[in-house]
Amino acid sequence: MKLEEFEKIPIIEKKKLASRFKIKSYEKKLKFMDENQIPQKDITWVLKNLFLSSNIVSEKTKTSVSKIVYCLEDRIIILISKSGKEIIWNRDKLVNEYGWFFFVSETDKIKKREKKKAHKKGNKAEELTISKDSFEYEGLSIDIKHKRDMRSLYHTKEYFQYFKLINSANIPQTDFKKVINDIFYNNTLIPEKEKKSIRKIVYYEEERVIVIKSLNADIMYEHLESLVKKYGWYFYITGVPVGESDISLAIDKIEKRWDATYFQDISLVSKGTDKNDIRITIYPIILKPNHNAHILGLGKLNILIDCGFSPPNEEEGEEGDFHYILEYLENLPHILDEELKKIPGDDTSKVDSKTNPYHESKPNIDAIFLSHSHYDHISGLKEMIKHFPDVPILCSRITLDLYLLRDSNFLKQESQSEIEEKEYQNIVRNVIYVENGSKIDFQEKECYLSFYHAGHMPGALMILAKVKDFRFLYTGDYTYYDITPFAGTKRFLGQISKPINYLLIDGTCAMDDYGDINETFHSLILFLEQKAEYEDNVLIGADPSSLAITFMLIFWRYFRKLQLRRDFKKRPNIYVDMMVKKNIQVINTRYKYIYGPISKLIRDKANPFNSIKFRWFDVDDLDFLRKKNNIIISHPPDLSYGIIRNIINIIGRNPHNLVYLAGSVHEEPGSSLVSRAEEIKFSETWKAPFRALLINTFVPQLKIILHSDKKQLTKMIENLEPKEVCFFHQSAKSLYEVVEYVKELGVEKVSLPQKRRLLILN
Repeated sequence: MKLEEFEKIPIIEKKKLASRFKIKSYEKKLKFMDENQIPQKDITWVLKNLFLSSNIVSEKTKTSVSKIVYCLEDRIIILISKSGKEIIWNRDKLVNEYGWFFFVSETDKIKKREKKKAHKKGNKAEELTISKDSFEYEGLSIDIKHKRDMRSLYHTKEYFQYFKLINSANIPQTDFKKVINDIFYNNTLIPEKEKKSIRKIVYYEEERVIVIKSLNADIMYEHLESLVKKYGWYFYITGVPVGESDISLAIDKIEKRWDATYFQDISLVSKGTDKNDIRITIYPIILKPNHNAHILGLGKLNILIDCGFSPPNEEEGEEGDFHYILEYLENLPHILDEELKKIPGDDTSKVDSKTNPYHESKPNIDAIFLSHSHYDHISGLKEMIKHFPDVPILCSRITLDLYLLRDSNFLKQESQSEIEEKEYQNIVRNVIYVENGSKIDFQEKECYLSFYHAGHMPGALMILAKVKDFRFLYTGDYTYYDITPFAGTKRFLGQISKPINYLLIDGTCAMDDYGDINETFHSLILFLEQKAEYEDNVLIGADPSSLAITFMLIFWRYFRKLQLRRDFKKRPNIYVDMMVKKNIQVINTRYKYIYGPISKLIRDKANPFNSIKFRWFDVDDLDFLRKKNNIIISHPPDLSYGIIRNIINIIGRNPHNLVYLAGSVHEEPGSSLVSRAEEIKFSETWKAPFRALLINTFVPQLKIILHSDKKQLTKMIENLEPKEVCFFHQSAKSLYEVVEYVKELGVEKVSLPQKRRLLILN
């Protein structure tokens, strides 16, 4: 390269560089330079030597460099080049020769980011409402807003295509009021039902955009081009906002008795007891695949970790499991004495008020922790509050909302502005909200509870109890990897101090290997895409508070990308039942406490729940079943919900349709379907043939379950470095092989759960 060519290359110094430039190989090379004491040569000399004298890279590569950025402190030289592979291949030689790390970028990302920031800060005007009005039609009052400075959300590829059409054909812009009058009163292309589905209209005169917010606009969208040509406006058709959750708002009206400072003045030890000798115990109350509850003892305090036990059923004469808790509390002083005697040493000195705090104070349940809102972890809460009406409840906002949504009679109330049932009002008053990163301190220093996101479902949390140098972690049900749109534990394990002395971990699927969850979702989506191509229908059964929402968002995103990138014309409508919608409204209201991309989308007003392709149905609105190309998501996984009979009766008869049951299937009609039944029995007089393709039997390995498998268990063990591991949520028989496997991972002690057996942990 000649000197005059080199001098034309812009050279910029940066005081600091973003972390994206400090890639893994950079860290290695930096360490190499330090260990081998390779000097960092003067930047001016380095660049002149590299471009004018050195033969390490070819002339072709040198002339391809359009810009140079360097940071003296980080020892990085960034070369902007579209032909810079040779620099990467010779990186070792360059490091040895010059004492700098060479980073290659095809485009000037720094300049692009700076432009983007500048545009956001100063060049973009805020969207402004000019006027508000309403349009009356057939008893409906449709809100209309006139705005300017249209936000970027509506600048779609489709918008620019139609704007180009308007300009090239010189289509005049009809007055907005005339457009609306003509659409509602004269335009016969749009069916009456769709006109009555419109709820809001926003228009931007300068950009020539009319935003239609509607419950149903399939035909209107089919005739979009003719509307553009007729009126000289582009119509952006979107859905009606899913809205806030009534139950979340009702819960927020109830004043809480306590906050996170409640435990600050509470001591874990009895008077006169050594504060450094705090006993930690665990007592499994219930250990069933469908029920789960433990009591964690921290000194003189007892914390119920989940309360998934069967309540008494007086009609059936069943006493339930609650009595085990009362028996435990009554016998705890004696039980603890017996366990203390088993510890090697002087027995008589161990069994006194210093080691057994219950010789002075009667045992009680001092707090309840709810890991998440699934029935098998929360079924006994109402019974607990009957007997312990003043006990603090530690849980997330979303867990409380979803629990009341499913368990209370709130949805049956005539008015849904307040929670009317006294027992649920009391539960809400007793709650102390905790979220990811929350901390509950006790009177003793270095003794606290902290909480971390658990994946699995919205609102799910793990609990860490730290007492001096001892760390106890209960995972609840968890997922390690992100499952769109909700984050797994992987993102949060770095916040937990290690090692964990005792890890109580979900073993539901610890013996299974489900493979890559993303590949499983992709396999399912390929089925759905094929069905959309042929305009067939798909029915999916899933939990309304977790997988149903996950499915809806993943499918929505996939088909939207197909439409935008590949002009996919047969994008399906996604229907959910009203219970799924109610769960979505909780997410919509509590989005700040969701970890994952959905939170940002809602915050930035790009909410996928508001899409025109997302819809909900109830027993009085099943007209969509007459049409094709729908994805219907309903609860529960076995499709035993009432109106699902009407749906499966229609979907199941057609051999071209698809059915998938996600999660555990225990009841009808799901159990018959997975048993390859050719006929479904709804009642003694109502039977229906089933001819649709059931993925569960066609591809039995395609399983999507929100419990961690063996691979995710391995990741948790590697990250948390536990000294002892114990499982819950699975029978001991099923865990023998897993126990041996975890030992091979280097865990000192692995134990199986022992029902109603006190274990002293320290």
